[in-house]
Amino acid sequence: MNYPLWVVPDLGGSWVIGIISIIHIFISHFAVGGGIYLAFAEQLAYKRKDERIYNFLKSHSRFFVLLTTVAGAVTGVGIWFSVSLVSPDGIASLIQCFTLAWAEEYLFFVAELATAFAYYYTWDRISREQHLLLARLYAIFSVFTLVIINGVLTFMLTPGKWLSSHWWFDGVFNPTYFPSLAIRLLIMLAIAGMYALVTCTRIEEPKFRTFMVRYCAKWLLPVFLLGPVCMLWFLSQVPHSVLGTIFTGIQNSGVGNFSILARALYISLVLSGTILLFAFFGPFLNPRGFTFKVAILFMICGFAATGTTEWMREMLRKPYVVYNYIYSNGIHKDEIEKIADEGFLHRGKWSTALTAATPTDEFHNGEIVFRYQCMACHTEKGYRSMKKLLGQRDEQAIISFLQILRERDPQKNNYSNIMPPLAANDAEMKSLAKYLASINTDEREKNTAHRSPASDHSISMK
Repeated sequence: MNYPLWVVPDLGGSWVIGIISIIHIFISHFAVGGGIYLAFAEQLAYKRKDERIYNFLKSHSRFFVLLTTVAGAVTGVGIWFSVSLVSPDGIASLIQCFTLAWAEEYLFFVAELATAFAYYYTWDRISREQHLLLARLYAIFSVFTLVIINGVLTFMLTPGKWLSSHWWFDGVFNPTYFPSLAIRLLIMLAIAGMYALVTCTRIEEPKFRTFMVRYCAKWLLPVFLLGPVCMLWFLSQVPHSVLGTIFTGIQNSGVGNFSILARALYISLVLSGTILLFAFFGPFLNPRGFTFKVAILFMICGFAATGTTEWMREMLRKPYVVYNYIYSNGIHKDEIEKIADEGFLHRGKWSTALTAATPTDEFHNGEIVFRYQCMACHTEKGYRSMKKLLGQRDEQAIISFLQILRERDPQKNNYSNIMPPLAANDAEMKSLAKYLASINTDEREKNTAHRSPASDHSISMK
C-alpha cells in the first residue's frame, strides 16, 4: 500500500525471488561448507606434510574463491533488490526488527571476503602455519555469517516469543533456530564434499586420486547419520497447523490427494536416500570407478535435494512472510479486521495516490486491490494464474468466492491456511470481482481503452 508495486507478467515476482535465492543458497552453502573443508583438508596436508594435497587445494580453491566471492555477492545483492521490489512491506519489517543483526552479518561477510582473497593470493607466499590460520579464520567467519542469517530465516517461520516481546534477540533465537542451524551445517558439509569429489576426479595420479575421493566421500556421512534426527527436531518446533497440512497429505497419499508440502517432503527424502546409497556404493566403496561425469550427476542430484528442501521450508510459512504476524501481501495480521471495515485503498500512501484521479472507476480500483493483495502469489494468466483458477465463474460467482476469503474464521474459510484473508470492504470486494471477471472476457480491452495514460502508467510498473 505504501510502496510502488513491481509487476512481473506471467512469471510473477515470487519466482524472480525464488530463482535468485535458490542460486544464492547453493553458493552460500558451498561457501560455508567449502571453507570448513579447506581448513580440515589443509590441516590434513600440514599433518602429513603432503605436497600433493597442497597442490590439489591450490587448484580447488581457485574456482571456490571466484564462485563464492563474485557470484555469491552478486546473487546476494540480487535477493535484496528483488525482495525490496516484490515485498517491500515484508523486508521493511525484517530490517526494522533486526537492524543490529544485519549490521553484524555485514561485518562478518566483509571479513569473510577479505580472508578468502588473502587465502587464495598467499599460496606459497607465507608460511604453512600462517596459511592454515587463514583457512581457519575463513571457516570461522563464514560460519558466523550463517549463525546470524539463520536466525532471520527461521524467525520468519517461528517468531516465537518475539510476537509478544518484540525484542530482536527473541526473534533470532526462536524455536527452530538450533535445529535449522544443525541441518544447514550438515547440508553445507555435504555440498562441500560433493564439489570436492568433482575436483578430485581430475587428479591424474591413481593412488592419490583414490585416497582423496574416499576422503571427500566421508564428508557426506554426517548429513545422513544426523540429518534425520535434526529434521525430526526441526519439525517438532514447527507450528502444529503446518504439521497438520503435511501429515494430512501423507495420510491421503494412497489416493493421490496429498498436499504440495507432502510431495516436497517425499521428493527430498527420495533424493537424499539416492545420494546416500550412491555415495556409499560409489566414491566410498569404489573410488577408482568414480568418474568426472558421474561426480557432476551426483552434484546435480545434491542440488535438487537442497533446492526441494529449501522450497519446502519457504512453503511452510505460507500464507505469511513472518508467521502469525505479517501476510505474504504485506498486510499485518492485526490490521485485517480494521481494513475490512474501513476499506483498503485509502489506507496506504501509494494506493491512495493511485485512486485519487479515478475514485469511482470500479475496474481500476479492483485492479489495484488485485495487485496489492493477490499478486504476491498470483498472476493474471501466467504462474498460478487467476484465469485458470477462476475458470468460467461470472462476476456474481466471484463475489461469493471473495466473501469466503474475507472470513477470518478457519471454519468458514477453508483457504485460511494457504491464503491471506481478503482485506477489503464491500465496495472494494465488488470492484475486485469486476476486475477478476474481466480476465476471461473482452471487458478488459474496453476498460483499458477508456483509461487515461497517466492512470495506466501509475499502476503498471513493469
